[in-house]
Amino acid sequence: MDSRKVIKIKESYYINIPSEAVQALGIVKGDRLKIINIPGSGLLVTQIQGAGKVSVDLQSIGSLQKVGDSIYSQLERRVKDLESNFLSNLHASIIKDLVKIGVFDLKREVEGVKKQVEESNKGRGRLTLVHKSKRNTH
Repeated sequence: MDSRKVIKIKESYYINIPSEAVQALGIVKGDRLKIINIPGSGLLVTQIQGAGKVSVDLQSIGSLQKVGDSIYSQLERRVKDLESNFLSNLHASIIKDLVKIGVFDLKREVEGVKKQVEESNKGRGRLTLVHKSKRNTH
């Protein structure tokens, strides 16, 4: 397979197509080609009308399948991360709103837990509630 040099005219880049490829695909002046970036492999150039039917050898099919699987795995991980972040943020937002409107009173809940622990630990020691102090860092 030949290599081709990329040229730039104004703000566009061009590459010429080998005449063997032109003849094999039946490309004529004025035809529109579709160019697809395949991450990790390169570019796939097809005729728009034949984009669904690309003739390639078995090795290329295997390579394309690996790239497709890799892209799918990356997308699947990103979707799971987005879902996890969305649910965590939604959960935190709901709790914050419940606390804000008084449906869920954290102080009352902590006092209740403190009372239960003290009753179950009578004579064993003392439970101390530690408050986080706000320090001036200036």
